[in-house]
Amino acid sequence: MVMGGIEAVEKRHPEFLYGLENGRRKSKGAKVCYLEGTDGIKVVKQLNIGAKQAKFIGELLTYLNGSGLTPELLRPESGAAYFWFKGGRYFVTRYLPGRPAEYYQLQDLQAAIRSMARLHRLSEDFLAAYPRWRLSLKFEPVQVWQSRLRELEICRERAIRFRQNSWCRQYLRFWYFFWLQALKAVEELRSLPARRPAVICYHDWAFHNLIINNGDAALIDFDYALVDDAVHDRANLIGRYLRLHQWSNEALLKALWNFDRIYPWRAGDLRRLRIYLTFPYEYWILGRQFFLERQPWSEKYFQDQWKRKIADIEGRNQTLELIESLE
Repeated sequence: MVMGGIEAVEKRHPEFLYGLENGRRKSKGAKVCYLEGTDGIKVVKQLNIGAKQAKFIGELLTYLNGSGLTPELLRPESGAAYFWFKGGRYFVTRYLPGRPAEYYQLQDLQAAIRSMARLHRLSEDFLAAYPRWRLSLKFEPVQVWQSRLRELEICRERAIRFRQNSWCRQYLRFWYFFWLQALKAVEELRSLPARRPAVICYHDWAFHNLIINNGDAALIDFDYALVDDAVHDRANLIGRYLRLHQWSNEALLKALWNFDRIYPWRAGDLRRLRIYLTFPYEYWILGRQFFLERQPWSEKYFQDQWKRKIADIEGRNQTLELIESLE
């Protein structure tokens, strides 16, 4: 499109978009901006996802409008999934009152589980109405994990080349252990029979993505949503909860029991949960960020991430053993 065309499109946009530079930002450098107007507060988020994912999220949020699970999505007059403004894509939603979730509070964990159950239930209808998304966003864990196994091997080669770095030496010390866990997860999942139809997994149950209001949790960021077995989402939430509670047996049993009370387990779910938790996602992603993406973060940042997400290897192993005993 020629520059004149872009300018013409921008002139048709609501005036509030031109206040982005002066809006109240979520945090320094954040791509989320709050704009106040006569009809309330709008949340404007700049997207760093592709057009296909943005269209999917736009259709999903529109489908979920009124459910209480998500903020109301405001679409352009054209009906597009997002606004195009000054060369970028933006979602615009109504502001949701409430506070971020706090997983130290049991009621917030319970609210998250209730929201997950509703999302999965509603997503079955959404995928039936829009079957193309079931195919285009389907997560194939065996294929994806095999690709990540290869990345682990590349990261090992690069760590050997830079072993003078203390973080690289630490990464190498535990590489074979985590590589074996990844291989075990791939082989065990491949041996399982086919499952029931997949659902939309939110896939990012970080506390700040859940807004708690009157005991219910709304979800505000679907950038990482995918289509997979519901256990994928359960593992994402439970894994975060267990890291927060140092992988304690008490925390695991509390999470399992609350799920069973709110969103009951089905036959075979616990085994799949263990397999999803076995794949060393945090070790893989941290190595990928350091060796492949070469993110410009300090070594202290990587060390802090290691201590927070990876260091408690013994506690994590005990958790996996306990789940296996319950299968």
